[in-house]
Amino acid sequence: MSPSLRARLGSGLLGLALLVPIAAAAPASAAAADFPAGFTGYHTYAEMSADLSAVAARYPAIARKIAIGKSYQGRTIWAVKISDNVATDEPEAEVLFDGGTHGDEHMGLEMTLKIMHWLVDGYGTVSRITNIVNSREIWIIPSVNPDGAAYDISGGRFHLWRKNRQPNAGTTAIGTDVNRNFGYRWGGGGRTSTNPAAITYQGPFAFSTPEARSVRDFLAGRVVNGRQQIRMAITFHEYGRLVMWPYGYTTTDIPADMTVDDYKGLVAIGTKMAASNGYRAQQASDLYGTSGTTRDFEYGVYRIFSYTFELSVKDYPDDALIASETGRNKEAVLYLMERAGCPLGILGSAYRIARCGAFDDDFEVSRGWRVNMAGTDTATAGAWQRGDPAPTTTAAGRKQPDSVTSGRYGFATGLAAGTSPAANDLDGGRTSTTSPTIALTASAGQKLQFRWSFAHDRTASAVDEFRVEVLEGAIATAVFVSRGGAWERSASWNLASIDMGRWAAKAIRLRFSATDGGGSGIVEAVFDDVRVTQPQ
Repeated sequence: MSPSLRARLGSGLLGLALLVPIAAAAPASAAAADFPAGFTGYHTYAEMSADLSAVAARYPAIARKIAIGKSYQGRTIWAVKISDNVATDEPEAEVLFDGGTHGDEHMGLEMTLKIMHWLVDGYGTVSRITNIVNSREIWIIPSVNPDGAAYDISGGRFHLWRKNRQPNAGTTAIGTDVNRNFGYRWGGGGRTSTNPAAITYQGPFAFSTPEARSVRDFLAGRVVNGRQQIRMAITFHEYGRLVMWPYGYTTTDIPADMTVDDYKGLVAIGTKMAASNGYRAQQASDLYGTSGTTRDFEYGVYRIFSYTFELSVKDYPDDALIASETGRNKEAVLYLMERAGCPLGILGSAYRIARCGAFDDDFEVSRGWRVNMAGTDTATAGAWQRGDPAPTTTAAGRKQPDSVTSGRYGFATGLAAGTSPAANDLDGGRTSTTSPTIALTASAGQKLQFRWSFAHDRTASAVDEFRVEVLEGAIATAVFVSRGGAWERSASWNLASIDMGRWAAKAIRLRFSATDGGGSGIVEAVFDDVRVTQPQ
């Protein structure tokens, strides 16, 4: 959340100034309460649960209520799925909204419920919303931290309670900041504390809280066929009227774990949303440094285009402001859902053609490629590895590049340089890696594009090769082959572009292979940025 009175008590004194009231963790039943006067328009946990049940019962064709985990005190953490064929896991772009990660930020829960009602109540009557529900799978987690929210209003007054209600071993302090407990860059500093009594306590280890684990496991469950189905997400917090993109752990705009294209897309979409709701758009670390957040985890691990919205102009806005504070975000959230089909398409027609087709993999995260999928590879060294290749150089020139064509990672035949140029090159036969299934559209003009490098020394022959095949069931069709010969060939990045019209409307896989035909020579191959483009 944005700095509030309690956080402004001295951001650098987490062990002293950010101390929170210490109280014994109560069982869930003892914490049940309603909001104080002037705030009763907010939903309690029981009211939220009843609303989700009512929506699922009224709109069973498009809404499902699903349990994704339990809080420390045993409350169910609920999610709602909204889609036109809600009982079917369709190959549609998915979007995630969550709220209530911090117990005292009740407007976040109201925002998620409002989104749910915009979708289900508008389906079939509002064409824009109908189109979104028909073409997307939308997930909503209204209250990530229900224990903290319940305690915050217990006794009919606010307790300024941000954390969950999990005791901390060896101390009387209660609670961990769930938004500092996620595993990506956990414990990396910023406004994050190792003091169990601090409101930003990170926990003893990443995912020590059942609430963060529930979200983690839910996200892992949306990996289908090796690929994360959720494309975009917003986590709602309070307050400050901000739209923030990754990262919070660093002030660098484009660190090594973010590509230039992703940065440009994140900024463009964030700026567009902020223009519609009047918020300020910025990188998360521009507010203050954080580590272990939901947003950074979603982007860092899965490359979900994830945003934090800080709602409202004040902490604890009264219930008269719920309608206006949630309503001002309607255009932003509808736009996000529409953009989820291909986030990078916002960057222009060239990106829409290259990056919005049936397949797009820059290899910055694992997306389901399988080395030696058939179990028939024969290479004794230098099998395909996804990562950052180290350069290997001979007197006749470089054989393995020292970088890839975007970001940090590609596939290479042995990433490490070793003690000599021949130490980790391909030896002894063939290595292969196979893509997940790709569903091509029926349109003509789709092209397979990839960047590649194939290098060898003068001992090579035509048996040494770099090959790309299209797999349609048991049928393998070679669409690209580069063979060796008795000359020195240095590493260089090239672009291949292959017409895929033969496989329009079919489900295929791609298999990339490299072969060392024998001898003691050097053979190296690298590829990156594999795409099936849209027709122009």
